[in-house]
Amino acid sequence: MKEITSVQNPLVKRLAKLRKDRDYRKELGSVVIEGEKLVNEVCAIIEANVVLHTQTERPSEKIKSKDFYQVTEEIIKKISGAQSPEGVIAEIPYPKPHSFKNMHFLVALDGVSDPGNLGTLLRTALSFGWEGVYILDNCCDPFNDKALRSAKGATFRLPLRFGNWSDLTEIVKENQLFPLCADIEGTQVEQLFEKNKILLVLGSESHGPSQETLSKCTQITLPMSGKMESLNVSVAGGILMYLLKKL
Repeated sequence: MKEITSVQNPLVKRLAKLRKDRDYRKELGSVVIEGEKLVNEVCAIIEANVVLHTQTERPSEKIKSKDFYQVTEEIIKKISGAQSPEGVIAEIPYPKPHSFKNMHFLVALDGVSDPGNLGTLLRTALSFGWEGVYILDNCCDPFNDKALRSAKGATFRLPLRFGNWSDLTEIVKENQLFPLCADIEGTQVEQLFEKNKILLVLGSESHGPSQETLSKCTQITLPMSGKMESLNVSVAGGILMYLLKKL
C-alpha cells in the first residue's frame, strides 16, 4: 500500500481539480466519487484508477482498483466537497454513453440546473424501472459532487447519454417512443391511453420545458388543488415516472 502525506502531491491536486471542474473531468475522462458506501458499491463493478483512504488497511476486498493510497484527513478534506468527509475517495473512468437501442422507457432532462434535483431524478428513474436517461446539453453535470451524492450510485447503474434534440429525435424514431413532457398546461396524466413505449422529458425547475421540447412532445400534467402553482421537478418527475409505468 502506498502513502501520501502532502496536500501538494500532484495526485491530490488532480483529484481536487477533477471534483470542481466539469471541463477537466471531460478532458481526463474520469470522475471523483466519495463515501464508503458509494465507493464500495461502484468500485465493485467499475475498476477505479485510484482509491484514497484514511484507514490503515484496504477499505474493502470488493473494491477493484489499480492503486490504493493511505492519506491523511487533511488530504481527504482538500479533495472532498463534503463538510464531514467519510475518508474514502476514488477516481473512476467516465461511463461510456449508451446507445439506448431497443429501450422502451426513457427519461430526458431538459435544462435541469440544480445538481440535487438531477441526482434525485436519476435515482428515481432507476428505482421505478426506467431504462435510461438522456441528458440534454443545457443541464448541469451529473458528475458534479452534489449530483452524485443525490443519485446514491444510480449515475453508474443507469444507462446515460448526452447530446441535443437532434440526436434524441433519432432515438425516439428508432425506438418508436411516444414523447411526453411535464408542463403545467398539459393534459392530466390519468387521461392518457395505455402507452408502452415512452420518452418522458422533464424541464427546468424555474422555466419549464424549452420551446423545442414543447414542439416535439405531448404535454402532460398532474392534478393539483390550486393552492400551489407547481411542484419541484424531482417530485413531479418521480410521480410521473411512477404513474406512467402503471399505464
